[in-house]
Amino acid sequence: MKKLFFVLASLILLSSSAMAAGEKDVKVRFGLEAGFNMTKWNGNLMPDYGVSPDLIKATADLKDASVRPGFHAGAMADIVIQTHWSIQPELLFQLEGSQVESPFYEFDEDGSIMAEGTITENFTAAYIRIPILVYYNITNVGPGQLSPGLGIFLAGGVGGHGSVTERKTFGVDGILDEFDWGLNVKVAYELQKVASGLYMSAGFSQGFTTSKSTGLSVSVGYKFQYWKGIKKAYNTGILEYNP
Repeated sequence: MKKLFFVLASLILLSSSAMAAGEKDVKVRFGLEAGFNMTKWNGNLMPDYGVSPDLIKATADLKDASVRPGFHAGAMADIVIQTHWSIQPELLFQLEGSQVESPFYEFDEDGSIMAEGTITENFTAAYIRIPILVYYNITNVGPGQLSPGLGIFLAGGVGGHGSVTERKTFGVDGILDEFDWGLNVKVAYELQKVASGLYMSAGFSQGFTTSKSTGLSVSVGYKFQYWKGIKKAYNTGILEYNP
């Protein structure tokens, strides 16, 4: 974990140094993005949802969870801080899920277990997700620009439930933490000579909280051009435009 933070901190410092030593203008483009993702939850929730009769139905073992499809969509900002370096924060709505094996118990009036078994159900999870990546941009790769990127993501769960028990995914009675974060790696390719602004990306993410989710994603998006209509009085700093 310490190595991860060291790498990310180094990238951010390197980008900041490049901005200070290089071009004075920090250019920003905004865009829209949507795509498809496949996720698998790898966590073991048994230690978190104990053995008491009141909580026993909350237990869930994700060791045999399967990969589930989902989608994401939202907006992004491409902050070019130097010829080859940029920072890209995104704001996405992401739907994911996994198949969960949950133990099930039935109790009699005295609280004794009458029957027990296992329920297999598909859980959905809706997140507001904020990836923040540092990209190194390689220009003139065919008709466009190739950009490998490394960063982190932050996510907050906003909804979801099981397909059998209707049990909530998040919250006090849920099976996952509402907050998630982890590592994000992406490779993007933006067309420049043809269909300028159109880009595609493929990514990998690894979460570090309860679900320990592993995800693969493919996205398509469009970055709008720098807005020439910004008046000179506002053409300073982060919104400066250089034709």
